[in-house]
Amino acid sequence: MTKVDILTDRQFLNTADLQKIFDCGTCTAQRIMREIKAKSDIAKLKGKVTVTDYEAWYNGKCQEAQ
Repeated sequence: MTKVDILTDRQFLNTADLQKIFDCGTCTAQRIMREIKAKSDIAKLKGKVTVTDYEAWYNGKCQEAQ
């Protein structure tokens, strides 16, 4: 599955999904998960974030870079 497939086919992302999206290890994916949850955590599910949470985090990161 590609990043686009994951983000369009799923409502929730877990650490395994983040590992595939960012091509990283477990520790990095868990750190990213914590960063996303700190920004937005709509569903409040342990070990999962919504794609909306991910997009809010990602868009915030892009704005910070500018």
